[in-house]
Amino acid sequence: MIKTSAPKRVILYLRLSVSKDESVSIANQNKELAALAEREGWEIVATFTDDGLSGGKPREKADKALRMLRDNEADVIAVYKFDRWSRMGARAVADLQDVLDARAANHSPALFIALSDGLRSDSPAWDIQVALMAALGRTERQLIRSRVAAARKYQRSTFRHSGEPAYGYRTIPHPDGKGRALELHPEESAVVRRMVDAVLDGATGYAVAKMLNAEGIKPRRSEKWTAPGVADLLRRDALLGYMTHRRPGENSRTRRPILGEDGLPVQVWPAIVTPEESAQLHAALARRGDWNKMPGAGRTRASRLLSGLVECATCGRTMRVNYTDKLKDGNRAARYVCSAPAGACPAKVSIHADMLEKHLTSEFLNVAGKLDVYEVRESTTRNVGDLAQVEQAIAATAADMAAPGADIAFLAARMAELHARRTALEAVPVETLTETVATGETFAEAWENRDTAGRRKLISSALSRRVVVKPAVKGSRKLDATRLDIPWQWTEPDAIDPAHFDDWEAATENQPNHARERICGTGPPMELTYKPDATDFRRWLLTDAERTVRAEEERLTSGDEDNGRV
Repeated sequence: MIKTSAPKRVILYLRLSVSKDESVSIANQNKELAALAEREGWEIVATFTDDGLSGGKPREKADKALRMLRDNEADVIAVYKFDRWSRMGARAVADLQDVLDARAANHSPALFIALSDGLRSDSPAWDIQVALMAALGRTERQLIRSRVAAARKYQRSTFRHSGEPAYGYRTIPHPDGKGRALELHPEESAVVRRMVDAVLDGATGYAVAKMLNAEGIKPRRSEKWTAPGVADLLRRDALLGYMTHRRPGENSRTRRPILGEDGLPVQVWPAIVTPEESAQLHAALARRGDWNKMPGAGRTRASRLLSGLVECATCGRTMRVNYTDKLKDGNRAARYVCSAPAGACPAKVSIHADMLEKHLTSEFLNVAGKLDVYEVRESTTRNVGDLAQVEQAIAATAADMAAPGADIAFLAARMAELHARRTALEAVPVETLTETVATGETFAEAWENRDTAGRRKLISSALSRRVVVKPAVKGSRKLDATRLDIPWQWTEPDAIDPAHFDDWEAATENQPNHARERICGTGPPMELTYKPDATDFRRWLLTDAERTVRAEEERLTSGDEDNGRV
């Protein structure tokens, strides 16, 4: 009986840098290589396609095809042209040859075919042909790089845009008739402006991303926004209307603005943010932890509303959050527990987290919920935007000086001018300015619009110190408010002048119904240090009995009106 050998297993590798040329299109490559496999009687075990990748970029699918050949999962790799495999030169050829040599040494020879070039790895002239083709491919790629670099340099010198614009912008025909320019994208630029305003108002990266995702607003290349993604966008110089570029060898995210003759960045396109706002944004992004995590790193377990704001009455230590084992419903109960080590506190205190948070939230919103929020912002007369521009220009000039072939004399003169300008800006006398700004929100609305961290700031700023929790009475299953010492600022003895209560109605008739949210610092990001005016809280200091009487009066009045309508 004659044994027939199994058909060879072939991998078809299809590749095209740009999907335009019909003669070497992916579909045509697949057709030609499939016909080759049929003529040879080979079994196609995999087809890999890298469509639209540049010839010099590593390709995961090409590496996978080579791995399958090395691991004896295939016998042949077939490509349409050898430069479809790689233009990376000798290293790429060496990797391929190493696999072919290893298979031959194991008495299981493999085959590589470049159909259009007539190349076969089992031909006597293989070594010479492949070395020549690799050298030609590498030379061609270097020529292409040079042409592209020259074209981009021309585009920069004539202020013409190339590539994909930053989020918030779109391309339009250049006014001169050649090339492209940028204009604001109506919808996207409005989204960016909302991000900027939210961050300057103290929002966290997580809160901004959550807001956009909840509204169904998506970034261009992802399904949802993340805090690092928001930060990456808000750091971009493109939002200032600058035309940016990347120097050879720099990271793709390292884009520098084009500088004018004075060494400062040139605004070419319409700006979404001002230099002052950009400086404030960079300061915010540099100091907030959740902005700086890499995409995909995830968030650490979220802290509770009152984390760091509650202490044990027995020993005075901060209470931390502990979670019980899973309950019957699959959830875990959270409790605030004294953080003292074992034996360090004679009577460690704990309390149900949800109950405590609900109680404090209710008290806070019952008092402050309907009041308008005002921000008291402190700023300086120093032009931080101009200073930030000069600092940026100094950094860009320093990078230019380190580049090969740099005009050191010219750049050194520019650097001296920039340093002199910075010194002059820093020498301007600084005056602190204070401005009270209405946010347009009530405290209840601000509460709804903030995440846990933002709400914690609202509550903590209304407290003069930490909330003290006393030990519970045995057998109690409900929250006992007498266990809590809540030092609301409006209940402090010196928070209000008792004379204001001689006539409560008269005292409140013409008073503004708001509390002020004091904000310290030279500008956003701003920390809340809530310092309400004494007069803001006069109507809150009614005794429980007075509140009960007033509520009953309102109920009866409402009831009488209802009865009158029946």
